[in-house]
Amino acid sequence: MEQINTNDNHENLEKIKQKAFKEYQEIMEQIYADGFSKYAEKLDNLNEAFEGCDNCVRCVDEGTPGGVHSAGSGILRDENEVIESFKKAGVKKITSHDGCGAAAYYAKLNDLDSTKSDEYGKEWSQKIATALDIPYEHIDASDMNRSIEFHNARISYYDGTGKFDYSKVEGLPPGFIISRNIQSLDVSLEEVGISQQIALGDHGFGELFSQDNPFLIVAIAESEEALAELKEELSNLENLPKTVTIDGFVTPKN
Repeated sequence: MEQINTNDNHENLEKIKQKAFKEYQEIMEQIYADGFSKYAEKLDNLNEAFEGCDNCVRCVDEGTPGGVHSAGSGILRDENEVIESFKKAGVKKITSHDGCGAAAYYAKLNDLDSTKSDEYGKEWSQKIATALDIPYEHIDASDMNRSIEFHNARISYYDGTGKFDYSKVEGLPPGFIISRNIQSLDVSLEEVGISQQIALGDHGFGELFSQDNPFLIVAIAESEEALAELKEELSNLENLPKTVTIDGFVTPKN
């Protein structure tokens, strides 16, 4: 994606956002028309999105696909709960990343210096990695799957499999990834809410979303029964705007 010079003005940024929004518009129109399940069935290599999970914890940010996900690598959660859940999930590495919205939110919640939010994210991830005796890595902006200037997610993937990686399959739009399988319902729904706020706000596509072009929350499960359960969970989201729609699909059978 095109990188933005920090000296560019707001008008130029909005033009670049509009260009990025159009990049996946044709695909999104197919999804809106058919539903995600029917659209996914047309992707011959969809199974590749569920293969080779490295059990590395990354943020829910669409710029850090792969592995399993928790906002800011768990920075908004209880430390002991994070350590136990990551241990249970067999996590093999922890990461932080540039421009982390969860770390910025953490700074705001704790009345800390917002200009140092990425440092707080690094410190958190390093601490969790040390507690689990596993490697830590920081993901620089140049290695992320989006421009550092804004979020290009059209979707928030509510992943019940813990394996999903949209970046492995052409035709899957960029999206936040919430790993429901490694954290509680309350935490997962909170992360969905955070991702929605980012997408609909100034750091996302914002007003480019509409009732005709909504932001999608897409549940992913390994069976129809599990999918129904995830959608039932998502029905607990309160005050969803008309510019947000819930959808879902079942993983391909091998």
